[in-house]
Amino acid sequence: MKLGSIICLVLFVAAAGLFLVQMWFSPMSAEVFVKILISLVVLFVVALGIALVKKEYVDEKEMKDSGYID
Repeated sequence: MKLGSIICLVLFVAAAGLFLVQMWFSPMSAEVFVKILISLVVLFVVALGIALVKKEYVDEKEMKDSGYID
């Protein structure tokens, strides 16, 4: 979960930084900006989903190994 959190944080900060740079300086066209921003959002959601599923799997495996669930 730690790696997933770091990846999500980096993607979030990158999207926020890109947004601020585009808002103040407009270094790229609106079309390219939207494509990059949507790509960052999709990567964020995928990384978060993978991290949550992995955490759930590891927690369930630990509970089975400890005998709490069958």
